[in-house]
Amino acid sequence: MNEKKINTQLENLRNHGWTSMDFRNCGLTHFPDELFKNPNIVYIDLGNDNDIDEKYRNKIDEIPDDISKINRLAKLNLENNSLLKISDKLATLPRLKDLNLRNNNLKHLPEKVANMTQLSVLEISGNPFDILPPEIASQGIDSIRNFFQELKDPDYLYEVKLIMVGEGRVGKTSLSNALTDKNFSLEDEKSTEGINILQWNIPNDEVIKYNDAIKRDLLINIWDFGGQEIYHSTHQFFLTKRSLYLLLTESRKEDSHEDFFYWLNIIKMLGDKSPVLMVLNKCDQPIKDLPIKEYKNTFDNILDFDKISLVNCEPHLTNLNLFRNKVIKIAANLPHIGNPLPKVWVDIRREIENLKSNGKNFIHLEEFEELCRTYYLSQERSEFLSDFFHDLGVFLHFRNDIILKRVIFLNHEWVTKGVYKILDDPIVIENRGVFTGQDIERIWKDSEHKPRTVELISLMKNTKFDLCFEVSAEKYLVPRLLPVDQIEFEWNDSLTTAKFEFRYKFMPKGILARLIVKMNEDIYENNYWRYGVKLNFDNTFALVREYYFENKITISLFGDSVKEYLFAIRKSFAAIHDDYNDLEIKEMVPCICSYCEKNKHPHFFPYKVLKKYEISGKSKIVCDESVEDVDINVLLINYGREIGKRKMIVCENLNAGILNSLGFLNIDFLPEKDSYTVFGRVQSDTDIIGIRDKDFILESEKKSIEADFPNYCILDFYCIENYLYHPENVEKLLSEGFEREKYIESIIEDKNVNLLKIASKLNRARSTFFELKIHGEKYRDEKNSEKILDKLRSDNFSDFYEYFNMKDYNKAYLNKFNLTQDVLSSTTWFKSKIEDLINKKINVIK
Repeated sequence: MNEKKINTQLENLRNHGWTSMDFRNCGLTHFPDELFKNPNIVYIDLGNDNDIDEKYRNKIDEIPDDISKINRLAKLNLENNSLLKISDKLATLPRLKDLNLRNNNLKHLPEKVANMTQLSVLEISGNPFDILPPEIASQGIDSIRNFFQELKDPDYLYEVKLIMVGEGRVGKTSLSNALTDKNFSLEDEKSTEGINILQWNIPNDEVIKYNDAIKRDLLINIWDFGGQEIYHSTHQFFLTKRSLYLLLTESRKEDSHEDFFYWLNIIKMLGDKSPVLMVLNKCDQPIKDLPIKEYKNTFDNILDFDKISLVNCEPHLTNLNLFRNKVIKIAANLPHIGNPLPKVWVDIRREIENLKSNGKNFIHLEEFEELCRTYYLSQERSEFLSDFFHDLGVFLHFRNDIILKRVIFLNHEWVTKGVYKILDDPIVIENRGVFTGQDIERIWKDSEHKPRTVELISLMKNTKFDLCFEVSAEKYLVPRLLPVDQIEFEWNDSLTTAKFEFRYKFMPKGILARLIVKMNEDIYENNYWRYGVKLNFDNTFALVREYYFENKITISLFGDSVKEYLFAIRKSFAAIHDDYNDLEIKEMVPCICSYCEKNKHPHFFPYKVLKKYEISGKSKIVCDESVEDVDINVLLINYGREIGKRKMIVCENLNAGILNSLGFLNIDFLPEKDSYTVFGRVQSDTDIIGIRDKDFILESEKKSIEADFPNYCILDFYCIENYLYHPENVEKLLSEGFEREKYIESIIEDKNVNLLKIASKLNRARSTFFELKIHGEKYRDEKNSEKILDKLRSDNFSDFYEYFNMKDYNKAYLNKFNLTQDVLSSTTWFKSKIEDLINKKINVIK
C-alpha cells in the first residue's frame, strides 16, 4: 500500500479543501471513509495502471451507497479494479459526467446508471456482464442506452460460432463436413482458400439433452480457416470472443508444435476466454506424444484433448459420434446462449441471413437502412445495430471509411476468396507482392468481385487489415509477399543517435508488414523487404527490422527530428498492438554508459522501469553490463513521451513545428505532407484529430464537413500565419512603436496589389480540395463561392482577412521589427486562439 500518497491526498483534502483526489495505484480495498464527509469533491481516481505492481494495485470490490453523499462528484475512475457491485445510489449523483469502470468483474449494470441524464462518458468494457454484450459495452454510452431501450421487447438467439484453426492439410475441412453430415465419407479434400463457413443446425429435441433452457434449434456456424501461412495474419481479424475453438493437428505431422503455441496464443489474445478443444486427427495412424499438461498449464481455456479418426469404420465411427456430442454439449452451454437480445435485432439478423441464403454477397448502406426502417429503427439506431453486427461478425461494415461506408459485405467467404485470389495468384507471388490494375482485371475477370473492385481494394488497404498500399497509380504492393532476404541498402550505423526495441512474449505474424502499409508514404527509395523497412521524414531516417524468431522489432534512427519521428513510429505500432488483447510487450531503451556506447550489443532497459525511476525522483540507474551509474534524464531524452497517455493531432507539415512549440500538455502535433493526407488520417482513425488551413473553404462548407467529421478542425483563417501576423498578436509584442492602423493599411495595400493574382488561384485551388470532392460533392457550396471574392475585394479588415494568405504576403512591414515565427508564436494571445480551436474538439488542455 502507498500510505504516503494516501495520507498526502487526505491531508490536502482536510487542510486545503482539494476537490480532486488521486488514489491511483495505492493498494486500497475500499473507498477511504473520509471522502464521504466531503460533498464538494469533484474528481476521484481510484484506478490502476495495467502494469502496476500487485502491492500497489487497488482492489475495490464495490461502489457503496455512501457514494451519494459526494453530490458534486463529476468524474469517477475505477478502471482495473475488482468491482463486483455498483450501488444504485450512484444514479442519484446530479453532476456525474464521466464514469470509468473498465476491466472489473461486474456482471450487472443498473439501467438507471446508464440513463443518468448528465452522464456523457461511460466506459465499461472488459467486464463479464450477464446480459450486456461485450460488443455493445465497448461502443460507449449511446450504444449502451440504445441497447437497454431496445431490450424492452426481448428475443433469444441460439447461435454459436465454432472456429477451426490449425496448419494446412491437417483435416479441418474434412472434420467440418463430418460434424455437419452423419453420412460423411472421407475423401481427399482440396485445401481451404481463405475461409469456408458451414451451418450446422442441431434440432431442439437433441439440444435439450444438454441444455433444457434452449427453446429452439441451435445453430452452429463452423468457420473453417485455411492453414497456409499467408492466411495467418489476415485470419486473426475474424477470430472473435464468445466462440468455441477447435485446434487441429494430425497424428503423422512431424513438427516441434510451434503451430500449437502460435494458435493458442492467437486465440488467447483475440478470443479472450473462449474455450478450446485440442484435436489430434488421424489417430488410426501411429500417434505422437503431445505435451498436453504443459499446454493446459499455460492456457487455462483448453477444455480437453481428443483423438479422432474420420475413417469410416469402428471404433472410429463411435468415437467420432461421441466427439460430435461433446461439441454440441459445450456449444449449448456457452455463457452467452440464452441471453436476451432486442427482438427487432434478432428479426433483422434473420432477414440478413435470408439475404445471404439467397446469394446476396453485399448490400448497399441504403438497403440496410431501408430494412431497419421497416422495423421502425431510426438512422441513429440502425448505426448502433450496424456496429454491433460488424463486431459480432454478422457482416463487415466499416462505417468510418470514406469508401467502404456505403457498402455492407454480408458474405465473409466471398470477401476473403476475392482477396486471396490476389494473394495466391502465381504472377503476384512471382512479382513479390506487386500487382496492378491489369492484374486485378485478369484475376477477377470472370468473378462477381470485379464490379466491387474499388471497395475490395479499399478493404485491403483499410487500417483494420493493412494488407496492401498503393505504390503509384493502379500499382499496389502486399508487404507479406515481399522477399524474405534482406536487400542491399545504405545505412551507416555510426550516424545512429537513437535505438529502440519492442520485445514480445509472443509476436503475432505480420506486424511489420502492417507498419509498412501504415507508413508507406515515408518509405525511402523502395528500401523494404519482408522483415525490414527504411523510412524518411523531415530529414530524419529510421531503419525498422523484425526478428520474428527472436520475438522482437528494432528501430534505429538519425537526423534532425529523431525524438518526434520515433514517437510517430511508436504511435503507429501502438495502433497495431491495440488490435490484440493482452499482448505482452516490453519497450526497451539502450544503455549509454561508456561500455555500452562502444558495444554492438548494449544492455537495454525496460522503458517502463526508467519511467518508474523518473517518477520516484531517482536520477541514476545501474547498467547490468558495466555496473556504471547511468543518468536517467539523459537516457530518456529521445523517449520521453508515453504512448497512450497523449493525444495525437495531425496537421500540415510546417504547422507541426509551430504548434508543438506551444507545449500543450498531453498533445503531440504530427506533420503530414498536405491537407489531403491530414483528411485521410482523420477518416480512417476517429481517435486522431486533424487540423488544416482554411484556404478558400467557405464557412458553410467548413460547418458541414466538421459536422460529419467531428475529429476534423478547419482553421478560422486562411492559414496559421494569419494568427501569427494578426494585428492583435503583433500588438502584444510591440506595445511601443507599433502603429496598428498603419499595419492594417499595409496589409490592405498588399492585398489589393495582389488581388488579381489571388482571384486567378481561387477556382483552381478549390478544385483540389479533397473534402469538397467526396460524397458526390455534397459539401461544396459553389453557388456562394463568389462570396470569397466579395470578401477579398472589401477593405474591411474583418471581411477580407479570413481569406487573405498571410503566408505569402505582408513580409516587409514585419521584417523591420525582426519578428520571427518563433517570437510571434510565444504570445498568450496566439496560444489561447489555438487552445480555443482544439478545445472544441477535445477537452484535454487545461
